[in-house]
Amino acid sequence: MWPALTVIPFLLPSTIILLYGELAHFGAGVFLLIQLISVISLISWLNEYYQSQKDAERCHVRVMLLATTSYTVCIVGVIFMYIWYAPDSSCLPNIFFITWTLFLIQLMTCIALHPKVNAGYLTPALMGLYVVFICWCAIQSEPVGENCNRKAAASNRTDWLTI
Repeated sequence: MWPALTVIPFLLPSTIILLYGELAHFGAGVFLLIQLISVISLISWLNEYYQSQKDAERCHVRVMLLATTSYTVCIVGVIFMYIWYAPDSSCLPNIFFITWTLFLIQLMTCIALHPKVNAGYLTPALMGLYVVFICWCAIQSEPVGENCNRKAAASNRTDWLTI
């Protein structure tokens, strides 16, 4: 079955392949939505576990350490993205996405700390890591020929993320 599924696309007309390419964009969006729901579920479970009445006192230091580390990694990641993928003011799409990521981290933190929500620091910190990772993946996939991607110009090899 595997060899057949490998050979069949070469025999199909190009219009079917183009149609598949368009449908694949929808499938990628559905995959990201499912991934987002899974990550939110995991983060909610972690937050409930660490902030339960039974473990709240015992895990307080761990929660603060994990949240502080997560926020530090988020800020360092955003700084590196500005350095690597927005070297000058002509890189407006990259600057927009990186700034929007920084804004989302701040917004998630403000909402989580609002008295009506009171979710604590851990949830937005871990979600911030996910948002920074998604932004980095999107900007990293910029074509090598673009002037805004310093990392791609420095390396002409293919890495595991591209594959």
